[in-house]
Formats: sequence, structure tokens, C-alpha cells
Amino acid sequence: MAEAEELKRLRAVLQHELDDKAAAAVIFIGLDKTEAIPESRESWIAFVKQGLRQALQERVSAAEADRLVTMLKDVVSGITQAPPPQEARRSSSGFPTRELPKLQGPSKVLVVAGGSRLARTLKVALGNRVVPMAVGEAGRVAAFIDDFEPGVLVVDMNDPIPQLGPGVAQGLDENALVVLWGANPKATQLAETLQRQGIRATVFDRSEGVAGLVELVHGAAT
Repeated sequence: MAEAEELKRLRAVLQHELDDKAAAAVIFIGLDKTEAIPESRESWIAFVKQGLRQALQERVSAAEADRLVTMLKDVVSGITQAPPPQEARRSSSGFPTRELPKLQGPSKVLVVAGGSRLARTLKVALGNRVVPMAVGEAGRVAAFIDDFEPGVLVVDMNDPIPQLGPGVAQGLDENALVVLWGANPKATQLAETLQRQGIRATVFDRSEGVAGLVELVHGAAT
């Protein structure tokens, strides 16, 4: 599915005003605060005014958030032009991060979840850098891994599939990484089991924010 023109404009502004990773994280956070992913110009403008404004206010001053929201509304509405594409800039946003596992080369992202929201949110936040695909049935994960050959397997522990267990990573390449999104006892137990099997796995607590997850997937897809 082609990316919405409004989203392209919005991302271009944020990448110009912040940097690539900060832009992706802010979009992700804003979507996480929004009931549904926007699908029309009106809903993208509403997103800028509400969810995205809240996300910006967590990262920059209120005055700066207001400035960016005004700019974004005009660009998304088509009143003013989006800035031209530019080379990716290194992050200087000060987003809190932790040491992340290193990945080798560009990567696809397979999301295992009860619904498609997380995969769609990652796609909207990161754009063409990722090719996320969602699968919601345990019995189909191995076939998806075999066909899709993901470098990152994101398991949504906040929206888990039935019968979730260590077999979820069966068939992954030895360099692939399993990311368990949402810290809870089951996530910790699953990560430890996968690690004992020689599979790289890490748990992301939502309370840490999404910057680490976005940075990891962004880096894997660069």
C-alpha cells in the first residue's frame, strides 16, 4: 500500500526539524496515543493537533511543540511546502537509550501479535526503511519466518497471540534478534528460554519509552 502523502510531508518536516530517529520515535509515540491510525487528510491533521502534539511536548518545550504543530498543520494541509529530502542525520535528540544488540545489515521486521496495530505503527513511524509483516497465529509463524526471512522478530507481549512459546523463533537466522515488546514475567521467562537455546532475545519495557525500539529497528533497516 502506498504511503499517504500527508504522512510523507509530516515525516519530512520532523526529519528536517529534529533528526531521523527522533522523528520516527515521535511519530510512534503519537500513534501510541491515538485510537486509530489516520487514513484521511482530516484525520492526519487531527493527529498532529492531538497525539503528535502530546508526543512532542514530552520531548521539547511547550513553545517549540506549538511551533512545530503549526508548521506541521500547514504542511499536511498543503498550505505550505514540505522541506526537500535530506541525508540522514545522526541523532542528537537526547532520547534515553540503552546499549542495544548489534545487527548485521538491512533487515525485515516480522511482528507476532494478536492484531496488526504494532506492525502498522512501526511502518508509519519508520516508512520505507522497514517492511513489517504481522502474523497472529502461532501455527503460522514458522512458515512466515521461512518465507519472509526476518532479521528482527518483534513479539508484542501487550497483545500476545494464543499458545505463545519458545517455538515462536523456530527457523530464525542465527544473526536475527527477537524483541519482546512489553516487560512482564512471561516476557522475561520467554527471553531467558530463547537465550538458553542460543537465540538472541531482548525485552523492551514500555516504560522505557519507544526510542530504544525505534532505534533498534531503524538501525536494522538502515
